[in-house]
Amino acid sequence: MILTPSSQPPVVPRMDDSAKGVSALKESSSHNIPSAVASSMPTNTNTKEEAPGGRVKEEDKFLQELNVPTVVLDTPSISHTMAAGLSLSLLSHTLFLKSQVPFPVAQLLRMPGGGSNPKVARKREELLATFDTLSSHLQTTFVALSTAYAKCKSAKRKASTVPSDENSAKESQVDPGAMPQRRAAHLMFILGPSAGAARARILLTIDGLEVKVWGQRPDTPREELEEIEGDTSIDIEDTDEEEEDSVSEGTEDEELSVEDEDDFSEDGSVATEDQEDELDELDSDTDSVPPASRSPSPDRPTRSLAPSPESRTSPRVSLKPLPDSAPNLASSSLTPTTARPVPPPTSSPRESSPQPTLSYVEEQAALRAAERLLSRTLMNAWAESGPGGDMASELAPTQTHVYLRAPRRFAHPAWVARQNLARTLDGVLDAFLAEAGAVCPPQGNGNAKKGRGVKTEGAWIGCRGGSAFAAERASKLAQGMHQADQTGRCTDPDADEEDEEIWWAWDGKIVGFADW
Repeated sequence: MILTPSSQPPVVPRMDDSAKGVSALKESSSHNIPSAVASSMPTNTNTKEEAPGGRVKEEDKFLQELNVPTVVLDTPSISHTMAAGLSLSLLSHTLFLKSQVPFPVAQLLRMPGGGSNPKVARKREELLATFDTLSSHLQTTFVALSTAYAKCKSAKRKASTVPSDENSAKESQVDPGAMPQRRAAHLMFILGPSAGAARARILLTIDGLEVKVWGQRPDTPREELEEIEGDTSIDIEDTDEEEEDSVSEGTEDEELSVEDEDDFSEDGSVATEDQEDELDELDSDTDSVPPASRSPSPDRPTRSLAPSPESRTSPRVSLKPLPDSAPNLASSSLTPTTARPVPPPTSSPRESSPQPTLSYVEEQAALRAAERLLSRTLMNAWAESGPGGDMASELAPTQTHVYLRAPRRFAHPAWVARQNLARTLDGVLDAFLAEAGAVCPPQGNGNAKKGRGVKTEGAWIGCRGGSAFAAERASKLAQGMHQADQTGRCTDPDADEEDEEIWWAWDGKIVGFADW
């Protein structure tokens, strides 16, 4: 059977208007609205991520069930730069939404202030200078906080682990599953004259701060370091002995050369006297040839200069292998500092999957994307909760204080320990965590007492590695620490005192202004 093309166009069945509208709607909904967008930008927790089996991952379930504006970054952990940038972003939003500044802080930085009132210009300059100082302090604050948490982690590991031999000790030190490499940090902004007379409280939880000892080289086994130090010390001793031998040989050679020169000078003096007599006889015999008779005269200064010590010692020293020994000494002296062999970082199981390092441009781009995501999350939370649930409120210009929860071993010149505020701020933190759904609400009549006063607002910053706050709380409860409160904080009497977390106050304050 042979098929031939038809010369007439195919007949298309006629559709009514309603069918056309339905098909167009289906086509527009299937093509114009993508179902899923794959991007490397930070993601929000409003979209539930399911495991291959069809259920939500347990590590992300905690972040998805929180009742506060939550931002989940597409990173395994939160770096100190990201934590500082998001903290400043939330603070700038807070100052503008609480009517502490007439314009957003980022806009105030770009606006010229020459034509305004001198008093207002002075307040503006003071606020911007204080904000800039805080931004620089926060960069190093999270570095110091990360180091403090890392030292707390190592102290707890040493106190809880008592190995029986060296091998078990080495395994316990490099066990990546012993303690998480991320921690949860709490930062609080209080608007008001003091913490007890607060007009507004904003609490930021950074869930997944990267924990490591900053300023320390990558971990290497202690035995290898001892071997390296022993080899370098042996090399230094060998080079010192070789240098002493070469110096002693050089002095002996110089003494021998001086003795030879003395002997040669005595012989040379006798030879020169005999040659002078012969020359006198030749001069008397050959007076007819003046140019040829005085040919030995140039040899006299040469013979007189030959016995000098300079002409004898300089070629002798140049023939010795001193240039070969000098570079060896230089290289051996640089060996302990610059040429020390370091094992590759992949040899340690702690760094089996290191976080890829980003360039400055990539880091700033990721920070800008995270700040935009935080702004959008706060706006969505305001739209969902209505006008009464947003952070915007009309407050008279007042002071803004910054508080940080950190261990006692935390050290930073810009932060002052305020242990007297522990009870007040811990109660605020417990109420915020209970209201956010991070912990079980406390039982008893404490809810009515904590409910009075201003409401504590805030945000939660997480990462794709899961909640470090939930993991730490579960690990503490699983390790048999019975004396733990509802928030997961342990009151074990055997714990190190330096590991206890207290509240620290920033030594500066931000004063708002409303006139412009």
